[in-house]
This record gives sequence, C-alpha cells and structure tokens, in this order.
Amino acid sequence: RRTLPFAHLHDNSAIVAPQIRGGAEESIAEGKASILSSVFNLVNNVAGAGILTLASGMSPGTGWVPAMMICAILGALSGHCFAIVGEACELTGEEDFKGLWRRTIGENTYVVDAIIATMCLACAIIYSGILGDVFTPLLAQTGLPAQWNRRSSNIIVITMSLLLPLSLIKDLSALAFTSIMGFMAIMYTVFFIIVRFFDGSYELPSGKFLQDGLIAAMPSFERTSLWNFDFTSLILASNLGLAYIAHYNAPNFYRSLKNTNAKRFRFMVNIAFTVLVVLYTATMASGYGTFGDVCEGNILLNYHPNDILSTLGRLATGFSILFGFPLVACGARESIIGVASSLGNNALGSEKNHSLLVAGILAFVTVISCTVQDVSLVVGLTGAALGSFIVYICPPLIFAKAVTLVKGPGSPESKRAQLNLVLIPFGLLIALLGCISVLK
Repeated sequence: RRTLPFAHLHDNSAIVAPQIRGGAEESIAEGKASILSSVFNLVNNVAGAGILTLASGMSPGTGWVPAMMICAILGALSGHCFAIVGEACELTGEEDFKGLWRRTIGENTYVVDAIIATMCLACAIIYSGILGDVFTPLLAQTGLPAQWNRRSSNIIVITMSLLLPLSLIKDLSALAFTSIMGFMAIMYTVFFIIVRFFDGSYELPSGKFLQDGLIAAMPSFERTSLWNFDFTSLILASNLGLAYIAHYNAPNFYRSLKNTNAKRFRFMVNIAFTVLVVLYTATMASGYGTFGDVCEGNILLNYHPNDILSTLGRLATGFSILFGFPLVACGARESIIGVASSLGNNALGSEKNHSLLVAGILAFVTVISCTVQDVSLVVGLTGAALGSFIVYICPPLIFAKAVTLVKGPGSPESKRAQLNLVLIPFGLLIALLGCISVLK
C-alpha cells in the first residue's frame, strides 16, 4: 500500500454481504498477517504527505502543550474509531466498508462512493499542488530561467507528460514496488526535519541558512506560547483530521490479521496509532520549533533552496507522490463510476469512456491545483469536513447499528455501544468550526 494520504481509499472492492444465520455471523476468511506486520502496514498506510501540514496547523498560535494534547487525543479517538470498525466486521461478517454501510445504514451505498470520490479528488488536488511546490524550486536550482519555471506551468507539464499516462494504467500492480519507497521517503523527511531542528541551521540570528536571505521567510516566534488554546487551534485539528484517516481500510486490516478477532485487532490498532502519535508530534514540534509562525502549508517550502537535506527530502516526497497519484486517480475514477452506476448510468464505466473520464478528472484537478497556491487550504477543509465524517461520525454509527442488529435492541451490549454515539456531535462540531476557522 502507498504511504500518502487517501492512497488507501482506492480499494473499491465488491460488496460482500454474508447472511446471518441463527444469530451467528459467517466467518471472515482467515488472514495471514502478524500483529507486527499489520502495525507496519497500518502506519505505512496512514502516515503520508499530510504530515507536512502539521506545523502550519500549529503556527496560528496554538501553544506547545495544547498542540501535543490535540495530536494525542485525536490520535486516540481516531484509533478507537478504527478499532470499532473491525468489531463491526466481526459482528456482521462483512468484509468491506460498503458492505458494512449496506448492512447497518441501508442500500444507498452511492453515499460511500460519493464520499470516497470527493476525498480522492481532494487528495489528487493536494498531490498535484505539492508536485508543483516541490519541483519548481528544484528546477530553479538547475538554472532553468524563471519565465520557463512557473508553478502552474510545471503542474500542467507534469500532468500531461507523467500523471495522465500513469493514471490511464488500469492494472496498478506494476506500481506495487513503490510502497516501501514511499514509506522510506516519508521517514527520511521526518528525519531531516528533526535533524534541522536540533542542529541550529535555522536558529535565529546566526543559523547558517539565514545569512543570505534566500529562504521564504525568516523564522518568527511572536505567537509562540506554552498554553494558548483558541479558535485557531481548530486548524490543527482539521489537519490532523486528514492525517489520521485510514478508516475505509479498517475492514481490510481486520480481515488480513492472523487469528483475527476484535480484541486482537484493537491491540494491533492501539500500537499502530501510538506510533503515529509519536511520529506526528515529533514532526509537528520540530517543524514549528524551526520556523515558528511562518510555517508554510507544505513545510518543505520553508527550507533553504541549497539545504541538501531539504533538497533530498523534496525529491523523495516528489517521486513518492508522483507514483502515488495513479492510486488516488483510480480511487476517484472507480468511485465516480460507482455513483453513476447506482444512479442508473452504467455507460460511464465502459471501456470506451475510460480515457475520457480519466482526462476529465485530471483536467478538474489541474485547474484547481494551479489556482490554489496554498495546499493547506484544501487539506484543512477536507480534513475538517470529510475527515470528521469518516473518522468520528461514520464508525460509531455503523458500530452501534451493528451491535443492535446482532445483539438486539435494549441489550446490555447495545446500550454500551450507544455510548460511542457521543462522538457524532463532536465530529460535527469539529467539522463546522474547523471549516469556519480555515476560511477565516
């Protein structure tokens, strides 16, 4: 699996709806993955380019302690919601998210396809924008004249020459080798961000990369505080709403775990999300500790163009995103076809419409990514709205319905499951206030 955000959402497998017989659910096929390999795969699946936005979420003024608490609390809640999706699979015998939706919510599975399509399109816009942000300064370092090296024109050229051919590929198994490369790219980026925080290269006033005035903005810490928590803190919550998303893939992880059951699955999930909290906190704190209030939506843009560690980080991130884009485009394409099919239009998924649909998706993505200069806006809005729905609203709703369906209304298990529904107003609040805060 890819390591970049939403890459896990391309899985649009067929709905499996086993019949419940005598109150017992059909067993799900036995998995082969150990807890250790499942932890690695889940961290690999979740941690991605969204990690580059966390420092900018802190920069409007959230204090150090609240920022770390937000990261930890949202990580714990996200992990809990991920785990209860697995429990719902155990109760119902379903093997994918659409199957869970159909069994617990209703037949309108086009809603799931519409959500996945929207998220994949948003992710594709983020990827496209980051590719422009990454390769424009790299091309400048090669001596390419400024009039031939503009962000928008670079995005168009990359889209036409690389993204379109890659996105037209139907069998994406040829790109499977890039999974470990993508994970290593993200880990390297985290490593160099932490190194630059500790080595003083950007430390005021004498840091070696602050002397020639070539960085985007000098570090500033006027809004830095230990305890400040206000309305702007919701920007960080919105970014984290995107960074922790993997919940559509929870049934796949549950199914693939060896000797799977709800208790064993939750144990694996707790370990993985603890690792993610540590990883995110370290990256957020190091990025903000280096640049403070001037952190860009893509933290890589803050570093000096001649910083070799940063240059390697840009290259690694750029190529990782480049090969991750076809998976996101595939997710958008298949989900749009799913929505159209549910609404009675089966022709959209025909072979003759494949190239036209892919070209239309990339044209839409390219226009927006060329227009939106700061990808943190897209990250924030997507994380606040859809991220909140997928992480905090949908899993508790599905779980509570699944328990009631299997154990019966009014049962002790059903009553306990209903407690998870308190996360629904929390998710709605985070979504609403997060969107307002991002747009302010």
